Amino acid sequence: MAYDPPPHYHLGGPSDPQPPQSVPPSYSPLQPQQPYAEGYGPPPMTAQPSAPAPGVPAQPAFGTQPLLQPPPAAPRKSPAVILLAILMSVGLAAAAVSIALWLKASGDLEDVEARVGDRDKQISQLEDDLEAAEAQVAELEGPAAEAEALRACIDDLNEYYNTAEGSEEEAAALEALDVSCDGLIF
Repeated sequence: MAYDPPPHYHLGGPSDPQPPQSVPPSYSPLQPQQPYAEGYGPPPMTAQPSAPAPGVPAQPAFGTQPLLQPPPAAPRKSPAVILLAILMSVGLAAAAVSIALWLKASGDLEDVEARVGDRDKQISQLEDDLEAAEAQVAELEGPAAEAEALRACIDDLNEYYNTAEGSEEEAAALEALDVSCDGLIF
């Protein structure tokens, strides 16, 4: 079917007359009713379709679309499935949290173990140093004691020589000299 174009689509010259505007035909699935000459019309439609030719799908007799059936409804999930899904989600989250905490704790534990190992090494080094110092002190105590005894003897000897002869102080200094210098001079 052809439609007359609107006036602004007219491609003719300015002197060409425009054809009159027409209304577009209605859009209906039925054919427009036009009078047919006797014997020249479409065949009458029947309610029952004729048998289709082999390999051609059957068509309804009227120009209608077949009714589409909605897809079958999905079966409802039981509450047990929903409960199991929730429990599985919670379990997965708990496992993820516990793994994260375990990794953090094991990392902290390794750090603490490394620090404890370092402290143990320092403590063992300090104990070795202490033992060496005690041995050195024991080694030096003998000569120090001898030097102290010698010093006391010399002090008492100086006091004895600084006292007057035949006095009581001389007798006391001589007794102190006998005690402090025992084994060194006499």
